[in-house]
Amino acid sequence: MKILHVFHHSNLVNGVDWTTLTLLRTLRKQGVEVLAMVPQVGDVTAALDKLGVNYRVANLGCCTGSAKMAELAYLSRAAERAVEIEAWIRQERIDLVHLNTGHLLDAAIAATRAGAAAVWHIHAPFEIDLERYSGFMAPEGYAWLLGELGSHVIAVSDDVRASLLIHLPANKVSTLYNGIDIEDLEQRARLPSNSIRQDLGLAPDTPLVLGVGRISAQKDFATFTRVAHRVVKAHPTACFAIAGPAEDKSLADALQKQITELGLSRSVFILGARNDVPALLAQCDVFLSTATFEGQGLAALEAMTLNKPAVAMDCVGLRECIQSEVDGLLVPLGDEDACASAILRVLSDKALAARLGVRGRESVQAHYSAAAYGSGFLQIAQRAVEDNQPGRNAAAASFALGLLNEIREAHGRLLKSDRAPKSMRTLIRSRLPNLFNKIR
Repeated sequence: MKILHVFHHSNLVNGVDWTTLTLLRTLRKQGVEVLAMVPQVGDVTAALDKLGVNYRVANLGCCTGSAKMAELAYLSRAAERAVEIEAWIRQERIDLVHLNTGHLLDAAIAATRAGAAAVWHIHAPFEIDLERYSGFMAPEGYAWLLGELGSHVIAVSDDVRASLLIHLPANKVSTLYNGIDIEDLEQRARLPSNSIRQDLGLAPDTPLVLGVGRISAQKDFATFTRVAHRVVKAHPTACFAIAGPAEDKSLADALQKQITELGLSRSVFILGARNDVPALLAQCDVFLSTATFEGQGLAALEAMTLNKPAVAMDCVGLRECIQSEVDGLLVPLGDEDACASAILRVLSDKALAARLGVRGRESVQAHYSAAAYGSGFLQIAQRAVEDNQPGRNAAAASFALGLLNEIREAHGRLLKSDRAPKSMRTLIRSRLPNLFNKIR
């Protein structure tokens, strides 16, 4: 079997692309021929070069926000990208295209037109994933994309699958937990890295709680900071650090202001985007997640792999990864007092921290290994290829491609004008959802 993996981003700060690289590497070890398409040269291409994997670079980036011009630019480029991908699928005789997010509309069209099976990989609940398309596509349209321009849909947790089943038949959706390449993670944790405590001017024995993720509404580091405030009141030497890029600049600015106003400038630190997260996890005492939802919760699983006790609010997705009081501690979503109490328990009880760390690693080894991840994906891929009927939805895919070409032409006209014409707004807000609703 020959599988083309289409990456959503080109850097490995993004957890989705880490998991795709883990999957690609694991499948290759299992004897599968793998290829990749990446939006830009960067961390992903460097890793693929090291592995010796055949890949191509094409501007495959998803729309960058809800702003209308971003949506138009994305859709305008999608038609050209679809043609590029289709040509490579045909040239390489690809059996299956792996779409590592639901935002790769062009690759879905290309796979369907070329007669290859396609598997979507969905990392967030349906209603959250839809947000990228919501400016120009109804829920029915997104469901049509997943169900018709694709052979199967992988959900990274049962929570995500449940959200998809509202819109898709049960036989089209499977749960497959992302896997952790334990050996690779341990190697990266051992790479040379500055002492985080030394960098922050902290004593070597300072208790350190680490949060990992993009500064975004989803990760909710404002709550993380309020929890830190409660903990520091009871445990003044404890410190907290946040490792991750500022996806939302306004939230990042507000977070820094919050830290200052709460008097936490020497207790809560924003580290920014880091390429040494495993090394940071290895140096912390506790991992903390206050996310409002997760597809699954990779950062928590990585911390558990490195024997670190994980404390988390029991949000969608992540609550499936942790058995409270067994391999981590879960508290009700939004309960900041309970979260602070859980942190204080772990910091004050070394035996508890050690037990949770050991059990957490055992849980990852048993349920979230890279080998199990690869084997599970391969089973889904084989069924998708066996059941594939080339040409079944080629006409619908071509119709969608024609609409994208129309959008591209209108976008070209827009760039030469001072404002968006009414016809463009109609095209984006009306015709695309109507198209998908009619096909469905």
